Amino acid sequence: MEAVLNKPACEMSVEELLALANQKQADELKKAQQRKDAYFTDKNNFLNEVVEKYKDVQIILKDLKKEAITHAENFNRLMYEIEGKAVKQAKSFKLENENVRLIIEERELFTFTDEAIVHINSIRDIFRKKFEGRNKGFYNLLDGILMRNSKGEYDPKLLAKAKKQVRELGDEELSSEFNKLYDCQTVVGSAKYIRVYTKNPDTKKWDDISLNFSSL
Repeated sequence: MEAVLNKPACEMSVEELLALANQKQADELKKAQQRKDAYFTDKNNFLNEVVEKYKDVQIILKDLKKEAITHAENFNRLMYEIEGKAVKQAKSFKLENENVRLIIEERELFTFTDEAIVHINSIRDIFRKKFEGRNKGFYNLLDGILMRNSKGEYDPKLLAKAKKQVRELGDEELSSEFNKLYDCQTVVGSAKYIRVYTKNPDTKKWDDISLNFSSL
């Protein structure tokens, strides 16, 4: 093949020209496959690197949250001890100085009993009957509140807000169903949260230091 490659095309036989074309095609396919293989190798290395870094950061953030809450609770308890007072049991408290503020909060975690779906469907039927024809946008908004999220769960906070708004509407039928739905909530645990703020030297307002990736 090397001898053929060094030969001018005008001196090649039909067989040699075909062999040359086949070799060129084979070389191009080989290069394309090598590029494809390199792409998948680099992509997999990138994905593995990102997930490992995320895991490392997740561990750091979990440890940071745990340590910060533990120390904050200790300082809160010491504050009462120094003042000779019993520690006040509260769902939230704050620690701050001139430039830094920490807010620690404990929230109950809710879920719904199996009976909730009965009232969810009843509320949807009422919404559809009363609002779909008159205000499609409002109906879609309310219907969306009653949709399960990606985890297949209903959001108690959204439903609580909707319950308040429905009460303001003065609709007894809707209010009754929302009250029944509200009673289907059950506490399954609690979780602690910490928020950190710094005082803006220009505005003198407290600015949240967010670790939410969507805000970075």
